[in-house]
Amino acid sequence: MSQSFLFSRMQNVFSRCISSFSSGAILDGDGQIINLKYETLADIGTLGHCTSIISKYFPLDEGDVVIVNDPYSGGTVLSSVTLITKIILSQNSYFIVARIGFRPLLTISQKLDEEGLRIPPTPLVHKREINSAIFEAIASHPLCPPGFKERVPETVAKLFSHCDTLKKWSVSEPELFNKNSIKSYMKACKEKVQKLLSDLPHGEALTSTKLDTGEVIKLKVELAEGSANFDFSGTSISKRVCMTDQSTLGACAGAMMAFIKEPVPVNSSFLSVLNVAAPLGCLLNSKYPSPTFKGMTEGTTIVASTVLSALSDIVPQMKTSVSAVAPALIGLQFQPGGFFFDSLAGGTGASPTSEGADALQFWVRNKLQNSVEEVERRYPLLIKQIAIRQGSGGKGQRRGGHGMVKEYELLAPAKMNWILEHRKNLTQGLKGALHGQPSEIFIVKKDGTKTQIEDSEGSLLLDSGDKIFLNSAGGGGYGKPSA
Repeated sequence: MSQSFLFSRMQNVFSRCISSFSSGAILDGDGQIINLKYETLADIGTLGHCTSIISKYFPLDEGDVVIVNDPYSGGTVLSSVTLITKIILSQNSYFIVARIGFRPLLTISQKLDEEGLRIPPTPLVHKREINSAIFEAIASHPLCPPGFKERVPETVAKLFSHCDTLKKWSVSEPELFNKNSIKSYMKACKEKVQKLLSDLPHGEALTSTKLDTGEVIKLKVELAEGSANFDFSGTSISKRVCMTDQSTLGACAGAMMAFIKEPVPVNSSFLSVLNVAAPLGCLLNSKYPSPTFKGMTEGTTIVASTVLSALSDIVPQMKTSVSAVAPALIGLQFQPGGFFFDSLAGGTGASPTSEGADALQFWVRNKLQNSVEEVERRYPLLIKQIAIRQGSGGKGQRRGGHGMVKEYELLAPAKMNWILEHRKNLTQGLKGALHGQPSEIFIVKKDGTKTQIEDSEGSLLLDSGDKIFLNSAGGGGYGKPSA
């Protein structure tokens, strides 16, 4: 078997073993990520870190599964749960990781534990049997994500199904799983990434982004021979946007992949050429009990956009305009119970060769949308309109992508929480970018009174008959329009 065929076969097998998960990874016994599938930028940096923590403190055997969602133990947001198991292939240890995302409970919190149920690393399955006492204790908690009781056992079953398939492959194709093959494969991946980086112009750039909260992200990027360095020294301490250092690594990796515009192996070989420094205690390397929802969602995309801006200063011929930094988010809490959450994608930035895409989450791979029929069946809520927000994309020689508009009518009183991407402090973006419209939210009361909400986040009590108009941001246009 030729080396190129072997590597192609390995890539195919390792991809298939996590293909059924929204986010997942396979690692060798040394904690080296061989293949990773991500849904959010935070997944890129956290899935491997999470596995390293679990394997260090829990002596996993085949048939065991550990569950965790704590961001300070390698998780992301509390509405995403990670499951990790171990498997022996060709006498070598491997770990398979799956991450499940649930609809979050959107809260404006000051502490992590106010955002939902925090699960520290916890043994959940032994010898392929779920520990019913632990499982029921988690599932019965009032802040446990809806659907947990059904989806976790399904994912555990998928993990073991993939393990069984890998066992068969390890018998029929043992060369895929021996240490020498893995070592050669990872070396080839690293050489590919280093070649892609070496082909870029070398240099450095300084940039900063000021958030609506007053926090400032400062960044120095350096492209060197076969490596990229990201130094966030001088970044503000955590206030409202709080991330872990591993999610910051994920944001830098995602931006680097978007900038290179070539297929990159998402594994430890790629991550090893990225050097990220974020001082402990700053918003990009927060400490418990800082809340992480806003950081792991909007924060990671702001960091990625900031990195993309700096890289474009080094290689201006590869710049694109600013995409909508984050989706527009609302949560509705009805009484009794009933939590509705929705996320509206914005437009992407234009480039020298193409217009931006409408209503596309540039930094997130989740295309899941609420079903109107299901929403109206489960909640006292009507979806009156879903449309492209015409005119929201930035003008230019190439138009930026438009955002979305969505109209809701309440059939019962509710408390509304929201997080908007107000880009009044993010407009420096890429030089020459013609920015799209920022996200907006309007409330039309039952008596016809219309009010625009100015704050980028907050809470508000609404009555039955009130209407909500949620508009997501447009992407930036490229180049000055022709006279």
